[in-house]
Amino acid sequence: MKTLVLCVDRDDDLGVKAMITSPVIGKKNNLRGLIALGLEDPEDSDANVMLMGLKLYKKYTEMGRSVEIATICGDRNVGHQSDANLVKQFYAVLEQFTPDTVVLVSDGAEDEIILPLISQKVQVEHIARVVIKQQQNLESTFYIIVNAFKSPKIAKKIILPMASILMLWGILMILGQTTLAFGLVVIILSLVVISKTLGIEDQLARMFDDMRSAFQTRRYFLFIGAVMAISLLVAGLISSYFKAEVYNTAGEFLYNFIDWFYSFVIASAASYILGNSLDSFMRTGKFSRSSITFILSLGAIWFFAGTALNFLGYMLNFVGEFDLDRTIAFMVLGIVLLLVSGMSYTYNRNKLRGRKRMGWMR
Repeated sequence: MKTLVLCVDRDDDLGVKAMITSPVIGKKNNLRGLIALGLEDPEDSDANVMLMGLKLYKKYTEMGRSVEIATICGDRNVGHQSDANLVKQFYAVLEQFTPDTVVLVSDGAEDEIILPLISQKVQVEHIARVVIKQQQNLESTFYIIVNAFKSPKIAKKIILPMASILMLWGILMILGQTTLAFGLVVIILSLVVISKTLGIEDQLARMFDDMRSAFQTRRYFLFIGAVMAISLLVAGLISSYFKAEVYNTAGEFLYNFIDWFYSFVIASAASYILGNSLDSFMRTGKFSRSSITFILSLGAIWFFAGTALNFLGYMLNFVGEFDLDRTIAFMVLGIVLLLVSGMSYTYNRNKLRGRKRMGWMR
């Protein structure tokens, strides 16, 4: 059985600090890379990853297996570019060594984002996660915290947002807005958790990447669509806050904020989809059929959300009277748009598969 011990360095510390070009293939090359990285930064966890990889290499060699070790690196700016580099280098390793199984070695879950892509090509036998041991005393804890502040990755993702929230809290407390300070901080923290859970941060990052790429390649319709989408979100947040701040209770504030803001969210998504579709049409001469499905679905969501909020406001006594005619009209229009969206999706799917058009209910 041929086994590949694969060490992953997603943020390319090996290249940035030790100036080593990846992928690094072979025991001798990995030893040289390990020594170079260790001399530059003895505290780097990726050096421990390479040490663990070499240990596993020795173990599988003693078991009589055909073993190879390789280290692949991403990019200093962790994200789409770093993941693309990891995939490219993994394929380069496979061109030189065709394993039956892969043993993945990393220093945390972040490096293991490449795991699904690896498993599509080769069976993953084992995942070895390296955890650096520390003395459990006050001095070691203080040392870890100080080094966390020096790490650009940790500082940008954790420390800077927390510091910004605390600074905002302090400013509002000085201005005497104690209740507002507490509520705003809770809302911001909740939004951060929701963003991380649903991957909204990655979607926004992808949107900004599309904007930069569109501007550089003169894809102006896509650029304008993305700018309009972001502008609508910002305008929605501001206008929704001023519309809802006249209400006294937190429940009324939140209800009226959402009641106004959800329209801006849907309009923002529609702007981005429309800009992308127009850009595709200008480049290829063909209009994306999937865009029609998305736009119709957004329209159906808008009608359903309006109905749900109207009913919720009535049940919570935030709305004086229940508008039955408006509710029925919104429900009917939402169902119609949803049905048309479903038929459009089925038609596009069957056409892509080269089949004849089928009835939607079959």
